[in-house]
Amino acid sequence: MEKIGIPVFESRVSPVLDSCNHLLLIDIDQGCEVRRQEISLERTTITERIELFVRWGIDRIICAGVSDLMCKYIAGKNIALISGIAGELEKILDAYICGRLDDACFGMPGTHAGPADQSKQ
Repeated sequence: MEKIGIPVFESRVSPVLDSCNHLLLIDIDQGCEVRRQEISLERTTITERIELFVRWGIDRIICAGVSDLMCKYIAGKNIALISGIAGELEKILDAYICGRLDDACFGMPGTHAGPADQSKQ
C-alpha cells in the first residue's frame, strides 16, 4: 500500500506546500484508492509538517510549489516529491493512479516543462 499526500485548497491543489492549511492523505492499494482523510496543518512550522508527514507514513507528496528548504527536508526523510502540479484534486488523483500525471495539462501554468519528480534527483 502507498500513502500519498496532496495539499488542498477547496477542490484544487494548494499553490504552496509550505503554507497550505490542509493536506489530503490517500491510501492506494493495487491501483485503487482505499481510504482518504483530510488533515489540518494550520499553525504548523515547516519542521513540524515534516515530522507529521513521517508520523503519518506518507510515501509521496504531490504538490504545486515547494520551497528549496522544505524540498531538502522531505528528501532527507525519504519521502518522494512530485512538484509543479496544478488543477482539480480529483483529476490529479485519477491521473496519478492511472500513470498520467506527467500530462502537460497538470503542469503549473506558465511553465514549459512538465511536473518535476524530485525523488529522481
